[in-house]
Amino acid sequence: MATERSSISMPADIRDRIREHAADAGLDVSTFLTIAAQAQMDQQDRVREIFMSYEEARAEAEKQAGSGTWAGDEIELSRQEQAEVDAILGRP
Repeated sequence: MATERSSISMPADIRDRIREHAADAGLDVSTFLTIAAQAQMDQQDRVREIFMSYEEARAEAEKQAGSGTWAGDEIELSRQEQAEVDAILGRP
């Protein structure tokens, strides 16, 4: 993989800390930042993968809400049951 040069801007105190941590690890700043960025991206990818099923479930729930289709819509209530539900919900 080809290596490309990039320029980044940051506060001087953070730059200095990065230099210190890189030196403590026996790495140059570029390698240290590459490793740190890769670790952060890997963590975000893992979180995204873990929550993907929840996001899919949320999207399906939103789809159902938008269509007016809800779990239990197929249940038919007797007149008495419907009257009880209406009373609980304050419907006339």
